[in-house]
Amino acid sequence: MAKATTLNVTGNREDLTDILSLMEPEMTPFTSMAKKKKANATYVEWQVDALEEPVFGGIDEGADVSSFENKGKNRARLGNYIQKERRTFAVSDIQELVATAGVKSEFARAQALAARELKRDVEAANCSSQERQAEGGAGTPSKTRGIFRWLGFNGTAGGNYPSDIPADQQVNAYDDSTTITESLFNGVMQTLFTANGAPGSSYALIPDPTFKQDVTEFTRASSGSSNTQFSVRNFNQDANSKAITFSVNFYDGDFGIVNIHRPSVFLDRTSGSSTVSTGKALLLDPSQISLYMLKAESRAELEDQGGGRRGYCDIIWALGCDAPKAHGFFY
Repeated sequence: MAKATTLNVTGNREDLTDILSLMEPEMTPFTSMAKKKKANATYVEWQVDALEEPVFGGIDEGADVSSFENKGKNRARLGNYIQKERRTFAVSDIQELVATAGVKSEFARAQALAARELKRDVEAANCSSQERQAEGGAGTPSKTRGIFRWLGFNGTAGGNYPSDIPADQQVNAYDDSTTITESLFNGVMQTLFTANGAPGSSYALIPDPTFKQDVTEFTRASSGSSNTQFSVRNFNQDANSKAITFSVNFYDGDFGIVNIHRPSVFLDRTSGSSTVSTGKALLLDPSQISLYMLKAESRAELEDQGGGRRGYCDIIWALGCDAPKAHGFFY
């Protein structure tokens, strides 16, 4: 006997819920921590200076002052070009009118997504190893130098500072070991301390996911013989909390305090690539990082020419590495 089933009946409604999930990393610690300053040109400049090395050879009794020093000789100008990024969106007139599951306004959602994507674009550019570039006409846009490049990393190896960075700002505070250990981590901090005295005594570490795991492993210690060696974690934690924290978010070492941020997936990314770095981290003095804003993030709706609403989000900024010798990195 024939019967109606979901396989042979036309007109059954689909059960499409109003839940629309978007799961993408959006943490931008570098851009968030940087000081915000005003830019007034396409090339932004600031100055750095350095003290002379200590001299304690003494002065002869009765010696008159016969020579003088130029205390401005170590002063240097650093600079970076602005970069403009834009995200566009358009929605047809009919699509804006029809009911869409999980979306009240297709245009409003498109605008919000564009703004969020723009925020990630800025973070990735700031945390890149791209070199600065002056505007050169069609196909050659102005680009801002990324922080890894400011610190001497050229995308392949450290110790490759751009020629405009003076020698007294080049400290080579980096480590390229495959797996980071506490000793290696302290080595970079010691290099920074030797170079600048760590005036703020506080750093921010922005690690990628792999590097964050390595830092957590600082709490492990090996035990047993070479044939039966295993790792042990030692904790001093209140047992009444009924919880054990397996993450290290704060490091107080011999050469300063480090606030460890959640892992970032935007370190040394290639434009348009989904590849996440492994084993990279930035060790920053937040007081020596600035974003020079020529145009803050803004949203604009363009004229509807008959096909539907359209618009864009854009931003124009330059990354300022106020003192390259204040920062370190790992790769």
